[in-house]
Amino acid sequence: MKTRLLMSMVVMGLFPAIQSCDDDDDVIYIDPVYAYSDAQEAIAISLAYSSYGLVANMEQASDEIQDISTCGELYQNTETVHNETEPGYISYDYAYTEEYLMSCDNPAVDYDLTATETLEAVRASYEHSITVSFTVTGLADESADEIYNGAYKRTGYWDANYYDDDYRFTFDSQIADAYLSKQSGKIYSGTMTFTLVESYESSNLDYTYKGTVEFLNEDEAKVVFDDGSEFLVDLNNISISSN
Repeated sequence: MKTRLLMSMVVMGLFPAIQSCDDDDDVIYIDPVYAYSDAQEAIAISLAYSSYGLVANMEQASDEIQDISTCGELYQNTETVHNETEPGYISYDYAYTEEYLMSCDNPAVDYDLTATETLEAVRASYEHSITVSFTVTGLADESADEIYNGAYKRTGYWDANYYDDDYRFTFDSQIADAYLSKQSGKIYSGTMTFTLVESYESSNLDYTYKGTVEFLNEDEAKVVFDDGSEFLVDLNNISISSN
């Protein structure tokens, strides 16, 4: 039996009382420093191309928008995508339903998607649910960029970095003026605000993080938490680095 005991500066700012256990029990502390590391990874997974995160959804929406031939007509599509983006590390099956509509009076597209994604990682398989709702402007032929505003949400489990445990997370975000180059098909600037909730269910402890994401270029985003701490995400391979 494992008794999971918790240390949290986030909750109450105090050490909780240690529950009684047998002498040979393993005692595991969910340290806020390690929870922060998990939060970095959950955000990276939610953003990156190689986990079919937010920027991949924008790229997909752009591909569909280019094919719209009639304004005022509702387009719908259901499909499953399989990809192995990091050999030996992560692959995914992404099953989605999308619908989109271009207005006729003021050219803009309302784009909505729901999806389930099964990610095969090194040690386990996890299923995530995703919802996307974008309004896309900048569709005139003379515009070099499409502009995305809207919401993105991802919920699911992932492997804790420092413990033999999974945690559940919800990444809920609002996108403001994200610019996608029509030439490259990729986001290169824009901002978003987010709330991330991590739940270590076996330990009955939640961590909540709020912050912003700034897309610095087509390959990199800067994440800043409300406490001022920040890090960089490589949007191509989910890697994380200090700023």
